[in-house]
Amino acid sequence: MKTLEQELSRIDLNLLVSLSVLIKEKNVSRAAEKMFLSQPAMSRILGRLRDLFDDPLFYRESNGLQPTAKTLELETHLDRILFSIDSLVNSTNFSPKTCEKAFRISTPPLMSKLLTAPLAKKIYDLAPKVTLEEYPSAADPTLLLKENHVDFSIHIKDTAIGNEYLSEKIGHTYPVIYGVADHPLLKKKQVSIDDCLEYSFVDLSLDIRSIGEYLNPLDVELLKQGKSRKIAFRSGQLSTLLESIEGTNRLIIGGHLLEQDAILGSRFKAITSFSLAHFAVNIYLVEHKRTASSPPHQWLKSLIIESIKSKFTIAS
Repeated sequence: MKTLEQELSRIDLNLLVSLSVLIKEKNVSRAAEKMFLSQPAMSRILGRLRDLFDDPLFYRESNGLQPTAKTLELETHLDRILFSIDSLVNSTNFSPKTCEKAFRISTPPLMSKLLTAPLAKKIYDLAPKVTLEEYPSAADPTLLLKENHVDFSIHIKDTAIGNEYLSEKIGHTYPVIYGVADHPLLKKKQVSIDDCLEYSFVDLSLDIRSIGEYLNPLDVELLKQGKSRKIAFRSGQLSTLLESIEGTNRLIIGGHLLEQDAILGSRFKAITSFSLAHFAVNIYLVEHKRTASSPPHQWLKSLIIESIKSKFTIAS
């Protein structure tokens, strides 16, 4: 009977890496580019994978390669295997200075500049060979984590998460309504939510794949009172949202620290804010459990928390 080592010796582990990239890219050319290979070389690797698993693994459709049932079965184990190998290799020799990984995170667009810019600067100082990629949040952070599109998701809603994911509350903010610097409401001594509801709002849009609609705590409270905001425009980009309210009386809801962001300049002002006690928006860091034992990922996690700590009060 062959030993485990003898069985595994016939397998080129690079094939598993290539399979993982093919599953994510769903395109031979893009997978080849990710692996720094030619397209014919990646096609040959796909042929070897098909022989190894005795399955076509993918079939072609107009929108790219689609996985077979066998591939979907393999996918459930593949990430765990690759991360285990990565942890084994890096557990004793991980060094930020020499790390060459590409990390991907998702953040709410309205928080991006405050959260990600300081993080990118820290990475530049501590790990100059590391690449950081940022993507907009989805209403359900597990959508991006499950498919390994991102390593961490910074989120503003405590989504119901099973044993597959880890969620940690790392800070909080509260909603503030902003408008142009000469907005009529700024002439009032006290501004109520009903005063604001007389005007239309622009609002953040999340990933189109998200199921359902995210409601911030202010919207939840309004619904309890039988009230709602009129949304005139949605975008995933803060700069676009702000440009769309210039020269208008439209309003936008943002976190309290947005007022410190230079992007507001002198063109926009806080109209009214809502107490942290009643309208707290908690900030969560969500990860897939496959990265929980990875030294590089846990190093990045500590940097993310430290970066947020410099801007937001850490929740107790």
